[in-house]
Amino acid sequence: MTKSISVISFTTILVFALLTFAGTAFAGKPASCATIQGGTITDSAGNPIQNGYDQFGYNYQAHMFNGTYDSSDRTIDGKYWGSTGDYVDDSLIMKWSDAWLSNVDCNGDNKLDRGLVDGVVGGTSLGWLTNQNEGDYDSDGNGTQDAHYTYFAKIVWTGPGSPLWGQYTIIQEVYNDPVGGFTGLYSKLGAPGFGLNDQWTT
Repeated sequence: MTKSISVISFTTILVFALLTFAGTAFAGKPASCATIQGGTITDSAGNPIQNGYDQFGYNYQAHMFNGTYDSSDRTIDGKYWGSTGDYVDDSLIMKWSDAWLSNVDCNGDNKLDRGLVDGVVGGTSLGWLTNQNEGDYDSDGNGTQDAHYTYFAKIVWTGPGSPLWGQYTIIQEVYNDPVGGFTGLYSKLGAPGFGLNDQWTT
């Protein structure tokens, strides 16, 4: 029994999208932007976002998360958004571009801005996100964690009509699970790198 790639990758992206509410669209270029260091930017629960890693594994200043599925929902309770499962304690690392989720608030809503390009907040995460997962699972049902897997995905904003939530595309997946029969490149679209905007949109 292997872990489900589609469930793992798609729910990971969904969690990330829900963790910090995006700012609304900003019509013009702002005069200045609030920073995390200023203490006015808050998370979805209204708590000030801190510089460096928080207790859950988020470092918004550095554009990354390093924790587990359990901690990615910002509640350490042995569950992932209320669900239990073999994967809840698996390692999860996410990295993202400034256009996906910036580390500033330029539209004054006290949230990190999504889609911040050239000083203009679009409200939709643009750019790219990577997910890297690693864990163990019980492959034969005998109650022992006897199999190990790693998974990596590159996700990019590709515009309206895209296959993932109507805006995004998974452009590369690397899946290693020897017991499950997976080794190496699982899927790939386009050239190396992130192939942003001009390659994917018109």
